[in-house]
Amino acid sequence: MTLVWLLLGFALAFIGVGIVWRYASRRWQLPCPTWFAWSLEGGLADKVAGTQTTLERIAFKPGGRVLEIGPGPGRLLVHAAKRVLPGGEVVGLDIQPGMLERLEARANAEGVKNLTTKLGDAAVEHFPAASFDLVYMCTVLGEIPDRRAAIAQCFRVLKPGGRLSITEIFPDPHYQSRATVTRLATEVGFRDGVVLGSWRFFTANFVKPA
Repeated sequence: MTLVWLLLGFALAFIGVGIVWRYASRRWQLPCPTWFAWSLEGGLADKVAGTQTTLERIAFKPGGRVLEIGPGPGRLLVHAAKRVLPGGEVVGLDIQPGMLERLEARANAEGVKNLTTKLGDAAVEHFPAASFDLVYMCTVLGEIPDRRAAIAQCFRVLKPGGRLSITEIFPDPHYQSRATVTRLATEVGFRDGVVLGSWRFFTANFVKPA
């Protein structure tokens, strides 16, 4: 009986922290901390977070130039770098130096040469206009206080006909609903939104008009 109460207490504490974190992230930039990066690495993390399903829904194409916003330690981006070969390249934009260091170390360990990183805020201009074929983010949009500005930057850096892909997974504390994602994307000019998956785990793909 004591074990049941302990488990119940742990579950309630987890839910409470999630609620507080979600509220706070609406006011401040609260990305997943670097010290928690271990939870985003390894086979178990890939299975729980649906890494392969997410990669398939994003639909990478060989030869494309791709930007991931908030790649963390590289759970998706290292795979993406391999999928855009031959001739493609990927860039990871993250606000945390520690995450980029882990990403670069993983890329080097796996012999990935077509991956570069950039330190910075997704809501601020970092790249030339029309310089990417695809921009994607996974469970990151809710970590950005000015979400509309971040989506607008995605629109700006994409080539005409380029694609924006946003994946959300419940119960991530920064979870954004399908309605919210679609509204933000269409407000800045994206069209042809196609949502794959259920509300618990979905990927929304949009196109910048040609």
